[in-house]
Amino acid sequence: MSDNETYLFELDDDLSEKDWNGPKRSICSRCERPELVCLCSHLPSTPIHLNHTSVVIFQHPNEIKRPLGTVQLLSKCLDSSSLTVIRARQFPRKYYPDIYSNPNTYLLFPNANAVLLDDIINESSHYTIIALDGTWNEAMGIYHRHSELQELKTCYVKIDQKSEFAIRTQPTKETTSTLETVAYALRCTEKDKPTLFDDIVRPLKRMVELQLNLGAVVHEAKLSLIESGQTRRQYSKKHERWLMTLQH
Repeated sequence: MSDNETYLFELDDDLSEKDWNGPKRSICSRCERPELVCLCSHLPSTPIHLNHTSVVIFQHPNEIKRPLGTVQLLSKCLDSSSLTVIRARQFPRKYYPDIYSNPNTYLLFPNANAVLLDDIINESSHYTIIALDGTWNEAMGIYHRHSELQELKTCYVKIDQKSEFAIRTQPTKETTSTLETVAYALRCTEKDKPTLFDDIVRPLKRMVELQLNLGAVVHEAKLSLIESGQTRRQYSKKHERWLMTLQH
């Protein structure tokens, strides 16, 4: 378990002992991946300290069941003073008053009121960036269950390339994994670290490469599949419009 991770609530009762202990095979002590697909050679030599940003991840508990989640990789790239991961179902204001009351806290979330992060980076020398981690449905659920989150200032980032996380379905071609979205945000706030984006995304690229070599397949974006009629189930126009709201 990473020192960056904070657990304040009980997880689902249906999580088995296997979910907690992981598969019974040799695991690298540093990257916590099976030794066959070790990523250490692609991680930063030492965890990176951020000078102008504190990253907070509100993570849905189902992510513990997903061995290819990107936040685990992010926690190997950033040091514990720069990244906090909180896995829970509820994130009330009373437990995180400093985060919610900080005028320089921004929720990285593409709602209608979100502002481009590039446009606000000169307003302060330090920012707290919150990202929601889980499937898009889970992230939307976290957001809509918390009036505190809805009251926060929101921002989005300019995505200039297709997600590297090709082995997991993204909602649209313009959406990316949590790790990549945070990397885009840090490219704005940590301008004195020109290699930071590549340093964070590099282990993700390697993980995807290894999984493809082991038989994983490339996933198309859900909106593209819907528009081309390649989905197994019918989606409503309302669902398509919701997917489109994730694009800026």
